[in-house]
Amino acid sequence: EVPVVGRIAAGRPIEAVEHDCGTVAVRKDLLRGCEAFALKVEGDSMVEAGILDGDYVVIRKQETAENGDIVVALIDDEATLKRLYREKDRIRLDPANKEMDSIYVDSGELRVQGKVVAVHRAL
Repeated sequence: EVPVVGRIAAGRPIEAVEHDCGTVAVRKDLLRGCEAFALKVEGDSMVEAGILDGDYVVIRKQETAENGDIVVALIDDEATLKRLYREKDRIRLDPANKEMDSIYVDSGELRVQGKVVAVHRAL
């Protein structure tokens, strides 16, 4: 199990605040001994990636990401869930929703908090 530590915006970034919100069960092989946490998704910017409003995303803590990874990105103490792409001296954060626009930030303005390794949906 991993702790649920708060919520994450799948849309416009929201203030990154940690709370103790219970736990989510996760297969051990997904984490490979790494530290992880879970966040409740708010918004619909990642629906085309199968991440829906109300889902829980399991995040493996890491400060780096490959192009195309879905990450928790921290911009000025606000967090968002997006697909990350590096472009020259800026980073593009893409939603998985055709109705929404990408976010562009300078490389130094963004910190990766972790990568999505699983999605948990209550039935």
